[in-house]
Amino acid sequence: MATRTCGGSVARNRLKRITRESFRLHQSELPAVDLTVAARSKAAQADNASLRDSLARLWQRIARA
Repeated sequence: MATRTCGGSVARNRLKRITRESFRLHQSELPAVDLTVAARSKAAQADNASLRDSLARLWQRIARA
């Protein structure tokens, strides 16, 4: 997650923590694939609940594929 996309280190690390935790909780549902998560600029301003919901939808889409 690039500085230009997410802002400073505090915002970038918050996004990393939320992404890692969400992945940890959903990894048993996912197929054995390599994943790369790239945050968009609005992710830095989103609240934690919105980020978790968005990531949960992403994991579901990957699991169905």
